[in-house]
Amino acid sequence: MSTTSSKLGIIDKVIFIALIIFTLVGVAITNISPAEAHVYWLVMNLVFAIGAIITGWHKAQTKKEHTKLITSQLIHWGSTMVAVMIVYAFLHSGQIQNETVSLAIVLILSLSTFLAGIHIGWQFSVVGILLAISVLIISYMEEYIWLIVIIALALVLISYFWNKFKKS
Repeated sequence: MSTTSSKLGIIDKVIFIALIIFTLVGVAITNISPAEAHVYWLVMNLVFAIGAIITGWHKAQTKKEHTKLITSQLIHWGSTMVAVMIVYAFLHSGQIQNETVSLAIVLILSLSTFLAGIHIGWQFSVVGILLAISVLIISYMEEYIWLIVIIALALVLISYFWNKFKKS
């Protein structure tokens, strides 16, 4: 394996672990202040988009592929932001409560992240699944943070062994 591809693999892993950590931090914020957590998740939309572009950048080999990557990711994550803005419109019109806004945003982010994984890399799909599981657990359980941490650690371990198995 060349040094360049090794460094790029490390960058992908760092992004994957960072997204998992950001997810766990967001879950903790949602636990502490559900009414205010939506701002965090709104920012995470941008962070996830940047992570997707960085992850996909080194897989694209030509200028045309780079342009296609940027265009498709801007449309993908831009449409996610539009969906989030619609949730805010529902909030301001009184159709949903402030406490449920975070859950709706995380659900949108989970779908968007999962779908990004189809084009960018399977790790994004794993993070999308973690986000979706988190929304379900948050909705049904009072003390959910430890269960989500355990699931996140299991997903990281599975991805580690999957990568190790794939290389051999």
